[in-house]
Amino acid sequence: MKIRQIGRMPFKQRTRQPVEAMTHALDHWIRVEIIAILHEGCFAAGEIADMIGVNVKKVTGHIHDLYESGCIEFAGTKMVGAFARPVYRAIVLPEVTPEVYRAMSIPDRHDLNGAVTQAILAETVSSYRAGEMDEDDELYLVWDAHYLDAQAEREMHDHMADSYERAKEIHAKAANRIAKSREEGRTKIVGFLSYRRGRPGRPEGGYYGDSVNAEQ
Repeated sequence: MKIRQIGRMPFKQRTRQPVEAMTHALDHWIRVEIIAILHEGCFAAGEIADMIGVNVKKVTGHIHDLYESGCIEFAGTKMVGAFARPVYRAIVLPEVTPEVYRAMSIPDRHDLNGAVTQAILAETVSSYRAGEMDEDDELYLVWDAHYLDAQAEREMHDHMADSYERAKEIHAKAANRIAKSREEGRTKIVGFLSYRRGRPGRPEGGYYGDSVNAEQ
C-alpha cells in the first residue's frame, strides 16, 4: 500500500498540471462540492458522501482524482466510527504579501494562482448550483475590465488591499454582535479580484455598456 505524505501531491508527480487540473476540478458538480466542503475542514470520503447524498465509492474516486491532480491535500487519518479513515483538506493557502509575491518565481506564482482561482470558482459554482445566489437579497455580483496605466494599476492594487482590510473589520464586528445577540449568521463569500486580462482587447464601452466612458 502506497504511503501518502501529509500535504499536496508533489508537483512532478501530479497527473495534471495547473491549468488542466483546475478546469478538471470544476467540470463536475461532485468535485466542486468536495472542494467546497474541504474548505470547512478535514473529512473522509464517507463523511462527504453523507453530506451530498452520493455513493461513497463514487466520492472516493473523485477524491483520489483531485488529490492526484494536486487540487486537494492529504491530511492524515482519523477515526470514523470504529475505523481509521484517510482524510483530506483543501489546499492550504498562505496570505502572501506583495513583497513576497514579487519575489516568487513565475512557476511558483502560477501554481499558487491556480489554487486560489480554483478555491474562488469552486465556492462560486457551489453557491450558484445551490441557488444561494438567487435567494441572496444582498448579492453584489459585478465585474468589468478597466484600461489602466502603471500608476492606476498600483492604485487599484492599493484599493483592493484597503477593501480587504475593511472587510475583515466588518467580519470582526459581526462576530462580536452575533456572540451577544445569538443571531444566526450566514457565511458570505467576499472576493477581491484585480488581475490583467488574458487577452489584450476588451469590448468597446466595457462589459456593462454605458458603465464607463468609451472615450480615450
